[in-house]
Formats: sequence, C-alpha cells, structure tokens
Amino acid sequence: MRTIRLVSFGFVAVAACMYAALSSQEEFQTVRCGLGPPPGTSEFAAFNARRDAEVQRVGYETVCEANLARYDIGLGLLPAAVVLSSLDFRPVDLAATPFNSFPSVATVAETVSGVRSRLYRSFKMPDGHILTLFEDDMSADGTHVYRKPEDEPERVNGLPARLDVLQAPGGKAVSFISWVESRRSYELWLDANVVLEKRKTQLFALASSIPKSIPARTDEPQSAPVKLGPDGMPVFPEPPQFIRTPGDQR
Repeated sequence: MRTIRLVSFGFVAVAACMYAALSSQEEFQTVRCGLGPPPGTSEFAAFNARRDAEVQRVGYETVCEANLARYDIGLGLLPAAVVLSSLDFRPVDLAATPFNSFPSVATVAETVSGVRSRLYRSFKMPDGHILTLFEDDMSADGTHVYRKPEDEPERVNGLPARLDVLQAPGGKAVSFISWVESRRSYELWLDANVVLEKRKTQLFALASSIPKSIPARTDEPQSAPVKLGPDGMPVFPEPPQFIRTPGDQR
C-alpha cells in the first residue's frame, strides 16, 4: 500500500507540475490582434511589457493570422517592366545580388501623395518560401521616419536595423528586417519564422547584398530635427495618404 501511495503521489505531483507549466505559459503568452491597445490607455504599457517579455523569452511575437495579411502583396496585375517604368525614383539594382536568381512573383508600386515612391518586389526561393523587398525613396515623397536607436540592435552593412518575427498560432509566420540607408527605407520579408527555422543568418545575408541606393532628389533640403510628444512618440505633420496604384489592386 505504501508503494501505491508513493506512485499515486508521483502522478499527482507530475500532473500538478504540468498544469502549473501550462498555466504559466498561457498566462505569459500575449497574442496580438490588430494594433493592440492604443497609446495613452492604461492597457498600452502593460500589453507592450508582456509582448516584449515574450519576445525576449522565445525570440518572436505571437499574433493573429490576420496580422500577417499585409505581408502578402498578391500576384500583381501588371508586368514588372510596366511597374518599374512608372516609378518616380530609381529602385536598387538587384542584378548582382542573390535576388536575381529567384523567380519574380510580383512587382507592386505604391503612391504617396501623388508620387510613386514605394515598391514591393516578391521572389520565390528554391524551397518555395516567398521573399519580398520593400523600398521607399523618402527623398521623392518627402516623408520621414523616426527610429529609436535602442530598437535597432541589428546591423545591415553597418546600418542600424531591426528584426521582427511574427508567428500565428496556426503555423503561418513572417520575419522581416527593417532599416534605413540615407533617404531610402527598406524592409525585407520572408514568410517563415527565422528563429524556429534558424534562417536569421540567411535573411541578413540577403539584406546585406542590396547595393547602395541613388536618391531621386540629391538637392533635398535638410530635414528639421524630429520633435517628440509627451508620450515619447515623434510628432510629424499631417501624414500622407498611401494608395496602391490602380493597376496593382488585388
């Protein structure tokens, strides 16, 4: 009887430990749907703290699958040559990079305040994953970005960069690197979790292969210093409208 009691106690102890671990994991995990709580609300700081703790623990953020939709530009409705010829800036030349060996999937332009200054180019990698390069010539559209130095611990060709990895509970994922080179803003997306699949080095190597850009406006006046509001966020003029070119609507 004593042995039976010990074994029974052992099962109870194991079950209790498993329950505690699962409860702790469920309590710790934060699934972001949409943009999350708005800045200035009581939930904003707490939500961000839970999210940052999760990213620190596992290396990625858990999000609703709907949050990944913006990283799919579709197939595009216009040939790449037509889209590229309509731009108001010169996109980076990928001929001497690994991108040139990947089949093109889609090329989509985007208009900012009447200027075609944004470009998305998607490629299919040999393993079937989709790689998308986004670039925005801010000298052409006059926009600005503000990036906190502490949020950019990575480097792309010596430039501060940020890696974000988004994982949906159903299995879909997107990893993307963002950085700014002079007046050109970049993002490089991959429809995979580079942390779980150990592809971070590969993604950064692809980003580092991108050559320097040629700005649309070399005579652009010096920008005024960015002003921060009471919440620590940058205060910009009225934001421009972002409109995908009519021929590239999905």
